[in-house]
Amino acid sequence: MRVSRALLNEVRVRFAPSPTGQLHIGGLRTAFFNYLFAKKYGGKFILRIEDTDQTRLVKGAQGQISNILKHYDLEPDEGPVVQSERLNKYRDAAEELIENGHAYRCFCSSERLDLLRKTAARNGEIPKYDRKCANIDKNEALKMSENGEKCVIRLKLDKQNVSFKDGVFGDINQVIDESDAILLKSDGFPTYHLANVVDDKDMKISHVIRGMEWLSSTGKHHILYKSFNWTPPKYLHLSLIMRTATKKLSKRDSDAYVDYYNEKLGVLPLAILNMMIRNGSGIRNFDPNHFYSISEMVENFDPELLGRRNLLLDSDILHKYSRMAFQNSSFPEIYRKICEKFGTHDEEKVRKVVEFLRAKEENFGNLSELAEDGPFGWMLFENNGENVEDTEILKKIDSWKVEKIREVAKSHGIPEKKLLEKCRIALIGRKKGPPVSEIVDFLGEDECYRRISERL
Repeated sequence: MRVSRALLNEVRVRFAPSPTGQLHIGGLRTAFFNYLFAKKYGGKFILRIEDTDQTRLVKGAQGQISNILKHYDLEPDEGPVVQSERLNKYRDAAEELIENGHAYRCFCSSERLDLLRKTAARNGEIPKYDRKCANIDKNEALKMSENGEKCVIRLKLDKQNVSFKDGVFGDINQVIDESDAILLKSDGFPTYHLANVVDDKDMKISHVIRGMEWLSSTGKHHILYKSFNWTPPKYLHLSLIMRTATKKLSKRDSDAYVDYYNEKLGVLPLAILNMMIRNGSGIRNFDPNHFYSISEMVENFDPELLGRRNLLLDSDILHKYSRMAFQNSSFPEIYRKICEKFGTHDEEKVRKVVEFLRAKEENFGNLSELAEDGPFGWMLFENNGENVEDTEILKKIDSWKVEKIREVAKSHGIPEKKLLEKCRIALIGRKKGPPVSEIVDFLGEDECYRRISERL
């Protein structure tokens, strides 16, 4: 999709999540590509909270969304715009459609609608509203509503073909043959379709960038734009994130949600973003062995290179980028994330940990491994851990050189591996871990003697 130079100062895109639970990894990807597009063309990236389905709201979810965007350095230029605070706009828009003959008030009870659905199912037909209320004069319908009769507002949806161009999937033709869609519910809240179109128009959204699961809704949105006599924005639908080539991510999978990567793994944010730009994801001359900064991603982003191929959630690829992120990120960035995650603010200690891991542990990438019970937790937290058996032999160690430990093991007739295990337990409270020589390098001999003395 080419963006005209004349429009560069008018680019406005939005990320519009619903605060109904944890943010899906696909939602983060949508936010990310909207951000790239806005920054590439000098536009605005806007956060909109779509909270009109009040029955599904989860307390704290809106704040979590804002925190995630901040965590990934994708903070919006405007917003949040909250739909539940804009009900008058949707009501006015729905009434405009009634005045123009494109919508009507429907007073049918839920019992009558259930009967219509059952009858259609019995006859093997697609359930459709029979437009009983479309025949009520609009002025009479208004009086009925003002007198307290509950109603919804429906869009007249005659069967029709809709054609539009998508920036990724090209020319799209859809046959819209559905029941008259509800635009405004009886409680005054809009449905997704009305709120989506009204807000995109009101917020002057130039390009809608979202997952391809919404492609099927776009034809209906075009009908709404036409009904209002508005010009629709440009559309780019992103391919899906998949478990395998044939299997979608399940909502039951913990790694389908952003929290898994932030809280469970402690992956640095840039690792996730780098994983998302591979495989035809809009980066010119993409190099899979290069670790991109956000500024490099923006500089090399080209929406014409967005492919239709689904992105596979590959744990090996994620581990690769996690390692690269730890090696390439600045110390202040890593320090900030470690402080956020573990509540430690000892900059000298954290710097020592980071420098050691970068030099000695090339496979390190997930900050969660620094948790107190993690394989590298001993570096940040002094934990007594397991007890050492037969501590007397440790008194014989007067140098932490491996050669000296080997001599002590030989002179006392015990396997070298067994003595090294005792040393490791005494120093870091666990049998398994890095080589004792690396532990000594990190702690220093004075600290090793202090820890040993506390064990004896």
